[in-house]
Amino acid sequence: MGKVAGSCTLLVSAFIGSAVALGWADEERLLALPTDEWAIVETTLTCEEANRTAHRAVERLGYQVTAFTPATNEKLGEVKGSRTSLWGETEPVSVKITCKPDGIDVDARPEIPPCEQANRISRLAIQNLGYEVTKYTPAAIGKPGIVRGEQPGQEPAVITLFCDGRMVTMETRTDSPLLKKKDFFLALSDFRRGFYAMFKGQRSVVEPQPASTSSDQLQVVMKPLTKAETQIVFGAEVVQVVPVRVEVSNSTKHPYLLEAEKIVLVSISGERVKPVSDNGNAFPTPALLNQPLAPGANVKGYLYYPPGTYTGARGSFVEEKSQERQGFELPFK
Repeated sequence: MGKVAGSCTLLVSAFIGSAVALGWADEERLLALPTDEWAIVETTLTCEEANRTAHRAVERLGYQVTAFTPATNEKLGEVKGSRTSLWGETEPVSVKITCKPDGIDVDARPEIPPCEQANRISRLAIQNLGYEVTKYTPAAIGKPGIVRGEQPGQEPAVITLFCDGRMVTMETRTDSPLLKKKDFFLALSDFRRGFYAMFKGQRSVVEPQPASTSSDQLQVVMKPLTKAETQIVFGAEVVQVVPVRVEVSNSTKHPYLLEAEKIVLVSISGERVKPVSDNGNAFPTPALLNQPLAPGANVKGYLYYPPGTYTGARGSFVEEKSQERQGFELPFK
């Protein structure tokens, strides 16, 4: 008796696009529903940090950034990217960034509708195997589609597609040659899920956590920005100075004074370099100022230093009641 092949069903997330390959097992359903689990809402990142993180995430997923409008508290931001797929198709994507008083929303989407992309992928997959496409009926919402390819001496290769708005269902036989091609699975991927994972991974680079988790310490994080990062954060490359991102948290029960103007960087030769004064200098955003730090306060901002290579930072706080000075030393990674 001849062997009868069954059918396999792939339930593919409606947000097909990038980076996350799907696996396979006979008669097994693979489900990636586009729910709000991939929505990104940030309450601790600044607008500038969200811009930088989104830009990096798109690049790390293999897309070339084709347009970038930084978000502000008054203006919607957007990162547009594009890449060439495995079979020569252009894959455009966009990420919208909204900065609101209660948090930041980041919405990543492929620009080609998922059903349309599934139609293209199915046809290209069959052609890539050397089959001649003899039947092609594109799927649409509520309308099934089919792609059939034929090759002399071979069983036809057939993919049936169904689009219901939330997902794309792709059916083929368990012995289909399509299932032996790794490229076919790499094309069936989820940009929204991939962006979410990459954004969360990049987030720790943009906003590193203080080394100490003590509830009774002053905590300091400082990070010099590269020229490429200044383009992302400020919307223009900064070359006249080195911007350094500063975050200070007072987890103690005592009020302190932050002496921002006395925070120095240590050059590679060991020299202590003071921040550049804003007198007559056009900084991309105002420099961090000396200010009181009440218990529980968290302060973020930028200081600017002359161009150079720096290995770390040193500074101090003044306890307001006793007027005792408490110093800190922070190496750069």
